[in-house]
Amino acid sequence: MEPSTLTIIILILAVISFLLEKIPVNMTVMLTMIALVVTGLVTPAQAVSGFASTTILMLIGVVIVGSALFETGVCDKIAAVVRRYAKTERQMIMAIMLLASIMSAGLSNSGTVAVFIPIIMGICASTNFSRSKLLMAAFLGSMAGGRMTLVGDAAINVLIGNQIQELGYPFGFFEISKIGVPLTIIMLVYTYFIGYRFLPDIKVVNDASQELFSSEPKSAPLWKQVASVVILLLVFIFMVFEEQTGIPSYMVAIIGAVATVLVGIFNEKQAYQLVSIKTVILLGGMAPLSTALQETGAAQIIADTVLKIIGDSTNPYFICAVIFVFTCVMTQFMSNTVTVMLLMPIIIAIANTIGVVPNALIMVLGIASTVSILTPIACPPANLIYSYGGYKFHDYIKSNSGLALVWMVSCVVLIPVIWPFYA
Repeated sequence: MEPSTLTIIILILAVISFLLEKIPVNMTVMLTMIALVVTGLVTPAQAVSGFASTTILMLIGVVIVGSALFETGVCDKIAAVVRRYAKTERQMIMAIMLLASIMSAGLSNSGTVAVFIPIIMGICASTNFSRSKLLMAAFLGSMAGGRMTLVGDAAINVLIGNQIQELGYPFGFFEISKIGVPLTIIMLVYTYFIGYRFLPDIKVVNDASQELFSSEPKSAPLWKQVASVVILLLVFIFMVFEEQTGIPSYMVAIIGAVATVLVGIFNEKQAYQLVSIKTVILLGGMAPLSTALQETGAAQIIADTVLKIIGDSTNPYFICAVIFVFTCVMTQFMSNTVTVMLLMPIIIAIANTIGVVPNALIMVLGIASTVSILTPIACPPANLIYSYGGYKFHDYIKSNSGLALVWMVSCVVLIPVIWPFYA
């Protein structure tokens, strides 16, 4: 059997197992990794390489730094201020979504979500608000915000921008904002009137983190409260300016975590308890499947299917819709950067064939590649909230399918207006 065919079969079986959830999602992740090694589709080193991910290191650091706000009682003060203005759960959802969007415009999506996790858990511990709803709102906000500036979802935005510039068209710092800002506003409006009804409302039980994030008010000396805030602010600032300082975001987060322990906010045992092993397995365990899809040619087979569906059609709106759907589906199970790199030459060829300026089709590809919101394995931010929210695999699909559809329609309508098909 061809390696590409075998990879696709393993992918399909994994998806079926994820959806049925007859066995825990993390067990499916590990079984998929084992199957890829046993069949020789990836090497053992490739299989475990994901566990050395810098995203995991950043998660560990930022969650510990953010949790210091709860441990010192700062979260209780933040919650009191927030509740003064966001008195209902829906208002709180909107506030978190908006703040996450703004933060992720200048900070990585993963860093934004990691900062919000302990803050949201602290707020929910002292209110009757749903932790699962608020975490999902932070996740969706971070995904939208990554498209509002060039540095938001930098890997994709720069990749798209460089390609457009190579084709002889301008692409400035706020070029992505032309579609990113409208899509963020559309998300906020959709969520306020419709989407909030579909956010998962899950009662989390038997959660080890509940011992740390209890409803009992926390109290600590003023100097510790100040220290927790200063450490978080410094981590945030250094993450934003990582290129200028030369210190990667994940190292900044780790330094911040060490600082919280050294000043006595947490002891070593508490710091370990804050990091969910389920999240680590999700983050690291799906990397080999993405590797296999790329190296065996399975991803290229999927990409070629796009051409077959488009066929002889020259309708740019239909082609935009097909590109969006296929890109969105592919990015749920593999790196969005790899997805863009695979589809980019195909998209440009299609644009040249039907005689349209390629910018619009390339922007559809870029935006669709960041709609990684339908599975917990789609992207690091989706992984981060999985165990803390107590979600099932299908919760992401039920919660976010409507938003993905709204974004698709919005892109097909707006992108050709912003970047006309014909010069």
